[in-house]
Amino acid sequence: MKKFMRTLTGKTTAFLVCLLSTLILALSILGACLFMDNDLHFYTRSEEAIRDELVVRNQLFPWGYNQLFSSLQQSSHEDDGNLYQITDQNGSVIYVSPQAEADQQWQYEIEYGAILKDGQVIDIFDYQDRFHYDNSESAQLYTVRMSLTPQFRKYAEVQTYEKLVHIAYGLRYWIFVIALLAGILTVASYVGLLSASGRQADSEQLSPGKLDIIPFDVMLGGGLLLGIMGAYWADSYDRLNDSSLIVILAVTAVIGLAVFLGLNMIAASRIKRGVFLKNNVIYMLAALMFKAVKWFINKCLKLLRYIMNIIRGLPLIVKTVIAVGALSLLEFIVLISSAGDRSTQAMLFILEKMIMVPFILYFALCLKRLQKGAQALAAGDLSHHTDTKGLFLDLKTSALDLNNIALGMSKAVEEQMKSERMKTELITNVSHDIKTPLTSIINYADLIGKENCDSEKIKEYSEVLLRQSEKLKRLIDDLVEASKASTGNLEVSLMPCDANVFIAQAAGEYGEKLAQADLTLITRQPEEEVRIMADGRRMWRIFDNLMNNICKYAQPSTRVYLTLEEQGDKAVITFKNTSREKLDISEEELMERFTRGDSSRNTEGNGLGLAIARSMAELQKGSLNLVIDGDLFKAILTFPRI
Repeated sequence: MKKFMRTLTGKTTAFLVCLLSTLILALSILGACLFMDNDLHFYTRSEEAIRDELVVRNQLFPWGYNQLFSSLQQSSHEDDGNLYQITDQNGSVIYVSPQAEADQQWQYEIEYGAILKDGQVIDIFDYQDRFHYDNSESAQLYTVRMSLTPQFRKYAEVQTYEKLVHIAYGLRYWIFVIALLAGILTVASYVGLLSASGRQADSEQLSPGKLDIIPFDVMLGGGLLLGIMGAYWADSYDRLNDSSLIVILAVTAVIGLAVFLGLNMIAASRIKRGVFLKNNVIYMLAALMFKAVKWFINKCLKLLRYIMNIIRGLPLIVKTVIAVGALSLLEFIVLISSAGDRSTQAMLFILEKMIMVPFILYFALCLKRLQKGAQALAAGDLSHHTDTKGLFLDLKTSALDLNNIALGMSKAVEEQMKSERMKTELITNVSHDIKTPLTSIINYADLIGKENCDSEKIKEYSEVLLRQSEKLKRLIDDLVEASKASTGNLEVSLMPCDANVFIAQAAGEYGEKLAQADLTLITRQPEEEVRIMADGRRMWRIFDNLMNNICKYAQPSTRVYLTLEEQGDKAVITFKNTSREKLDISEEELMERFTRGDSSRNTEGNGLGLAIARSMAELQKGSLNLVIDGDLFKAILTFPRI
């Protein structure tokens, strides 16, 4: 069955079945509506009564209309064989058929209205339409009474109606069954047609039809035009009892239904193949228009980009001059065109400010965003990113420059930190490798010095060797510690401490050493506790380095001051002494590694003490600053109080 439906014979058969069943269904529905009409009473009245009712409605009443018109015009009218009596609204008889008897019993009666002007009939209307003419002074009402005669039934039109009534009356019960069967057959054949559309019996592939070269909307327009022409053709017939009208309506209905089914099959085939929309003139025109609009927009955007590139290449001052000049020209044109109209000028002035003020405010907000980014960079916040969203022209360029600066600085800092870490690792590894043989040298130098030997030279040499080895070991330890402290790789455990303890410990530990250097230590500290967050071991290393420097570089027979003060929320520890050597160097230079106050290098030291002390102070959230005033040297330690 499936293959048969895909053949030309099967499709033709299904097409004819669908066409015939649809027509039967339509006629059945019309007949059912006619039978269900309350005025006809097909299920309660006899065939004769219904027949006479239809004949009177469709044949007798028009004849009565014509009879009234002829009587009012006082002209002759073709005699149809029936009997008529026409009376006016006063009851006066203006016409009666010559064959009517004096006591004639009239079967039917209908009221008409007529519009008269100068004795001529302008219009005649049914009594139901009298409301449209109540206000007309020339409207008159007439009553037409009629009776059927056997002669009237001999007319062909009347006999045709009687045959139709006879057939319809006989089908009044079967019409619903016929409609149901026709509906089922219509749906089945229609679905079969749509399923078989676009397919061949010997292949599962969808194939185009012979009419695929014609756009679907063209065929649809042709079908609609054909339907309009058929309706106009049918409407050109005035008499409903004309038998040729039935033929015209039937032919028009068949052709229209056939065109409708054909269009449905073509649409189904194109929908299956996915070309329904593309094979339309409207779609083609829309696609062409879309391409044209897209081309135009692309050209406009290209021109705009070209103009924007030119504007971007101009200096900011030139852009500003052009903008101000354009605005001034626009204002001049407005003033000239308004011709002294104060209200127009005021309105345009307000409109201009409504546009300019938001733009200026937006421009100020953009500048604020750039200012914030610059301040963040100045404060060292390299992670700050200036948002470029909404910025334009030079503002966006400046924001990108700030971001590039931050990125470049971040990379530089990262490279520097990487380099510092590599140096620290190198120093640590090399120091470890040096310490192993150095430890052996120190141990064997010590053993040599302890050996019983008559030669004093050997003991002297061993002491020098031991002393220099110890110095080299301290240098290596200081170098590793300085490298770790500067890169933040030194472990620090902060905990609450009393700063007074460090002052007392320094006075006790270095009292004898200061005395040997002919120095007098003077300390000053508060009686109450001054608590700070510090690592005791690292804090003592700071004190140790600073006190060692005082012992090595202070002028003998002078006083050394070590003080602790509370300054607001800070604890300030000051080391103050008079330098033995001339300090012709700045504080920052003195803080650098391997820089010594003794340029002659007559004293022991490697120039790392102050650098280590500052790095350790910073690791503990503190700071170390130097102040040089002539020969007066001060080292100031500052820590937050808790």
